Amino acid sequence: MLKTTLTTIFLIVTISQVQAQMTLKHGFYLSQSAGNIDADMSGQHKDLATYQGKDANPSAGGSLYAGLPSASTTIYDGEISNARSFGYNLRYTPKVGFGYELGLYLTKLKMPTQDVALIHDDGSAFKKITGADVVVDSPSSHIKTTDLYLGGLYNFEAVGGITPYVGLGYAKVKGNWYKSYWRGYPGLGDSDEVSGYGQRGKTKVNGHYISAKVGINFNENYNLELEHAKHKIHADSFRSFDINGLDAKFNRTSVNLIVNF
Repeated sequence: MLKTTLTTIFLIVTISQVQAQMTLKHGFYLSQSAGNIDADMSGQHKDLATYQGKDANPSAGGSLYAGLPSASTTIYDGEISNARSFGYNLRYTPKVGFGYELGLYLTKLKMPTQDVALIHDDGSAFKKITGADVVVDSPSSHIKTTDLYLGGLYNFEAVGGITPYVGLGYAKVKGNWYKSYWRGYPGLGDSDEVSGYGQRGKTKVNGHYISAKVGINFNENYNLELEHAKHKIHADSFRSFDINGLDAKFNRTSVNLIVNF
């Protein structure tokens, strides 16, 4: 990824020397999500009865969850409480017209402790052997990714020293999901055998997002943007979704500040 980024920067700098009407600007990028984010997460759920290898009857030492089959499952509206990014931004734009931008950002997504319901593909809820719907007490976790962003910009005519612009872009993301290991079972006590559900370990993630933005450039070296992005991320495994991994989809609206130097 670093080699690709450096090659792209070199090409942009080379082209800028040929087309003098375009301006090359380096910038420091900061991004903060606006409000909470809802994520839908789906994957192949572990067959806990087979894994645990115990009688499903709780009075015999088994698990209330032991009857859960291995099945394709979705969690709707999982909460991401915060998303922040920072990094390097490179822009190659004219005063008016189409230009380009490149970004190399570090992003952190935080998931708080929350209750989540497990849903089958047909929309029906997973059931405990007691007949109740399965609602899991999901521990907090977080994702850290490196994002390589490529986009296009269009600068409008400046008004009073302020230049409005719009943009579209695509980013490839790669990183890790922390506190994602499935060891233990939710809501089953504090013994060594069942404690620690989802509170340790990490798994690899990769994916992408596409985004649209509106922004203004003021005082020549400051850019303030409102951006909306659609994310798709795949985790190699995640807690009880460790057969074929887990896919997450969410939309993020953020406020970005870019300071050029």
